[in-house]
Amino acid sequence: MRFSNVRIIFGFTFRESIRAKWLIMFSALFFFLALNVPMLVLLALRYIPPDYLERYLNYLVSLSFPFLPLLSLPVASASIVEERESGSLQYVLSGPVSKTDFLVGRAVGLLAATTAVVILGYGVAALGVFNVSTSKYLLVGEIAVIGTALNAVMVGLALVISMMSRRKATALGVALFCWFFFTVLSTLGQLSVAVNLSAGPSAVLPLVITNPVEVSRILAVYVIGGGSEQLGPTGLILNYVLRSSAPYYMLLSLAGWVAALYAICFVIFRRQDVV
Repeated sequence: MRFSNVRIIFGFTFRESIRAKWLIMFSALFFFLALNVPMLVLLALRYIPPDYLERYLNYLVSLSFPFLPLLSLPVASASIVEERESGSLQYVLSGPVSKTDFLVGRAVGLLAATTAVVILGYGVAALGVFNVSTSKYLLVGEIAVIGTALNAVMVGLALVISMMSRRKATALGVALFCWFFFTVLSTLGQLSVAVNLSAGPSAVLPLVITNPVEVSRILAVYVIGGGSEQLGPTGLILNYVLRSSAPYYMLLSLAGWVAALYAICFVIFRRQDVV
């Protein structure tokens, strides 16, 4: 692997991703979601209480995390299949750029672009609105780190989809279905209760721990010290089964998703024909 080639692919991917219309639109929507525009009126009237940040974080976590996959899935799922369709991929790899160079540069570029949106969405909104001490902004930083981990999982999943698809439209459709599956079809709040009543709490554990969106949400609630209402049925069951070790298992789950998906990306892309 040549670092100079990786740097070129990274720079090109980062610039193209930042300029993508989908990323620009989502950046604006995610910023205003984190900003909580109605609170601007209360801020202007000085009606926001001192503990507003802690109160609003619970709402921010539950509302924004299910939408985070919509940031990276559409952008990354089209990144490789689009190059293959246009013939650009074959042209790039015909030169001194190896498949490893291209894949590393493309993955890191996508991660950098989408991670920047996550960090700016949380950070700039907090800095612009929350009228609290600077030390409390560390909570927002921890939430952003967890959001970045979920974003890394979704970028890896989208790259796998892009490699396995023959058409850009197909890749986008599969990517959106994956988001729909992780957030809507697998409504773990109701499903976990049903499984818990029929097979016990231990049977719910695989359903929760293998869903990166739900794991990230619960882990963020742990970080901010949310109560049972914010944890929901899945968080309460996870806490009951794993007790104090629950956060460590959730971190391992996210790390396992990232390692597995990028390993699959590497294996598929190395063996796949570029045409």
